[in-house]
Amino acid sequence: MAQDFTRAGYRALLEALLQRGYRVCGYDDVVPQNQDLILRHDIDFWPEPALAMSEIERDLGVRAFYFMLTSSPAYSIESNETRTVIDRLQQDGHVVALHFDAARYPARIDALDAAVEEECARLEDVTKTYVPVVSFHRPSRPLLSHNAPLAGRPHAYQDRFFKDIGYCSDSRGLWRFGPPLSHEAVGRKTALQLLTHPIWWAHDDGGDREAALRRLVDVKGPQSVNLIADTVTGYDPDTGTISDQSGIDK
Repeated sequence: MAQDFTRAGYRALLEALLQRGYRVCGYDDVVPQNQDLILRHDIDFWPEPALAMSEIERDLGVRAFYFMLTSSPAYSIESNETRTVIDRLQQDGHVVALHFDAARYPARIDALDAAVEEECARLEDVTKTYVPVVSFHRPSRPLLSHNAPLAGRPHAYQDRFFKDIGYCSDSRGLWRFGPPLSHEAVGRKTALQLLTHPIWWAHDDGGDREAALRRLVDVKGPQSVNLIADTVTGYDPDTGTISDQSGIDK
């Protein structure tokens, strides 16, 4: 059955969590035993779909974290189009933070630390605000095990955000850790980090992952097929389909 990965579905999900008593918070003030909810969005391909989610959150009076790549071949944070998106996100009260692709750098903590500092500085030139937190793009297992800050900033996979509280992700356009409202943390009424990727919620396909990616290719061009294949585990660039194979996802 198609999952309700639509704009209306996202609004309904947030409303249901708020009605259950959840308080939307930040990475700096989440309390594991409380009904605290961190709203996280990783923007891998296409910034514009984030705006629909941002408007829903603004209407509900909640703040989210939008993580952007500085190294994406699909978009540039310095382009007029992306700057417009960033401005809108900030006007809606959200935080624009760094989505960091560690695979571009040597797998040494000192090198990653310096790279995060450099990429944050570049993003701060655009946002005109301090980048307070980092999320990883296509994280490796060793990186997921790194429990210290990078460049003095917390990252979204530290134990206090990934193990000490609940974690729920729509990676590959599926609820990989189960639907949020059925998550054990929600059942216990404890804290949750909810990760969504705006690409899956951009239109009202209701969970048709291939349709969402075809729309991306239509907008970004055929060169984006290989980028999708590098990012979405199980994606076949020849057929445009996704097989649900195992692998590391966010």
